[in-house]
Amino acid sequence: MIFREKIHIFAQKIDDIMHFRLLYHYIRAVHSMYYRHIDIEGKENIPGKDEAVIIAANHQNAINDPLALEFAFPNRTINLFAHGNLFKSKIINWFLRSIHVIPAYRMRTDGEESLSKNYDEFSKVSELLFKGEWAGIFPEATNMTGHWLGEFSLGYMRMAFSAAETAGFEKEIKILPVSIHYDNYHRFRHNILIRISPAVSLSQFYELYKTKPRTAQRNANALVRESIERNMLNVKDLENYEAIDYLRETYGIKYCASKGDYFKILSQKLDTDQELVKGLEEASGKEKEKMDGIYSKALELKRLTRDAGIRDWVLTNTMSKGWIAFYGILYAIFLWPFLMYGWQNIIAYIAPIPFYRKLDGIGGPFVMFKGGVNIVLNALVVIPLIHLVPFIVMLCLAACTKDYLMATAWFLAQPALLVLGWEYYNNVRKLISLIRYRRLSSTATMTGILALRTKLWRELDNLFSKNCK
Repeated sequence: MIFREKIHIFAQKIDDIMHFRLLYHYIRAVHSMYYRHIDIEGKENIPGKDEAVIIAANHQNAINDPLALEFAFPNRTINLFAHGNLFKSKIINWFLRSIHVIPAYRMRTDGEESLSKNYDEFSKVSELLFKGEWAGIFPEATNMTGHWLGEFSLGYMRMAFSAAETAGFEKEIKILPVSIHYDNYHRFRHNILIRISPAVSLSQFYELYKTKPRTAQRNANALVRESIERNMLNVKDLENYEAIDYLRETYGIKYCASKGDYFKILSQKLDTDQELVKGLEEASGKEKEKMDGIYSKALELKRLTRDAGIRDWVLTNTMSKGWIAFYGILYAIFLWPFLMYGWQNIIAYIAPIPFYRKLDGIGGPFVMFKGGVNIVLNALVVIPLIHLVPFIVMLCLAACTKDYLMATAWFLAQPALLVLGWEYYNNVRKLISLIRYRRLSSTATMTGILALRTKLWRELDNLFSKNCK
């Protein structure tokens, strides 16, 4: 009996490996290094393991969004949907299905004849749902290119109600709305916020579905969409999106502080951003000419600061020349040699750049693949090459002296040095921006920037009927 149990455990371990659980945990570790903070709110809303659940989430950051869902529910097996074109190759098809990725086909990109394939895949998902596995889908069917919510396709609702119908409407199907929010889509060491809303039970629509299936799908979809929208930043005025987003990133810090919140806590910043954007859009509906002037000033301020090579935050920075010199010496003399212990990590920072440029050249939603390319490229190619390969070489060299401590210490230090190296780079860039601002502080250009900013901030203070400090 004990022998059989050991065989079963061994077989289970092999099964985990075959299903890329080691890869899952490895990429999860890289994902955790990529983000400074990963906050998950609403964990109490997660249904039990044995319940049939379909996760529905907003989609703004290409590959990063599926990774966010995978790692937000570590104790669940989630079958995620991806574009059907990815499954054309037999090898890629095998690999994706092994890590629980399922093809989905769309009429506008794959043609009407391809939709029949969805029925086969949806029926497979129905079986998985009742076995305790979950499904994850992005109802927008493509990633957006900014902080807004696109139109939902009802495909996921057809799949959910079809599963309920297969079970004779005797089993509960739940849709779990999830909202994903980023403070920066592409840059390393930023933050991600995942908000999980209470699940929407489809059983309340079963009777309606039997007579009016389309109406039941639309009504259920409206509840899911409302839950997702409530917990994300949804800028509806896309015509003025650039100006609104710039004000959110700059004046929004001041507005956040006026509410007693801290802008570096992403959940608090999101709440005040929602208020700010709502206020701007409501004002635009009432006083369009006035708001057009504000948006015009915002875009002009953005252009001027960009051309001057500075960011908005330096305009209110009070760091003295002495402190700037101190930090310059600290970074140049003391920290630089220490970070050179992991000099090869520079490759991890620059390796994705050619891909970034190519994606920028393509434009559109492809730009949103940058963050995912960074994670996947570093996880699967760069980090193994710059960390594991040198470590193996060092172990081989150490075999002669039997001194493995140095090689092991070097290898274990690399993840921390990878993160510290990026923080070093970021802080040096900020220091250079401060120096540039100090150099320009007495020029006509900077005087004009400050005057425009002061005027714009005053108009915004008056708009929100509150002087933000």
